[in-house]
Amino acid sequence: MEVTSSTNAASGAGATDRQYSFSNSQLLPDDFMRLMIEELVNQDPLDPVKNESLLAQVSQIKNMETLSNLDKSIGQMTLQQKVLSAGGLIGRQVSGVSTDNANVTGIVVKANISSKNGVTLVTSAGDEINLDDVTAIQEVSGK
Repeated sequence: MEVTSSTNAASGAGATDRQYSFSNSQLLPDDFMRLMIEELVNQDPLDPVKNESLLAQVSQIKNMETLSNLDKSIGQMTLQQKVLSAGGLIGRQVSGVSTDNANVTGIVVKANISSKNGVTLVTSAGDEINLDDVTAIQEVSGK
């Protein structure tokens, strides 16, 4: 869903055009605040927004901000858990699908963290396996 707002607000020196374009995938709490301010600036003076409606909108913005912060915190905790799990696999034999889409098995020598691939395990043969694509974990005999 795409939301586009175009306003033409009269000012003492002339008209000012403001254009905003938002899509669901990129709405941020600041965007909601801008939309609410635009609504207040452009409201009909003979039919203003009631206090209850204004408070409800402010509450919705605060809830959205809280949920956004919670989502970020959960994402960080998930990443930390994956890093800990990957570190625990160093020295063990893993099987899985490599980042090149090949079935591989090898001993983990390193764990990488990147924004592109997330948490990946690097085997002694140089294969890279995303932590989510590990299918088997095994102790290395002789240890």
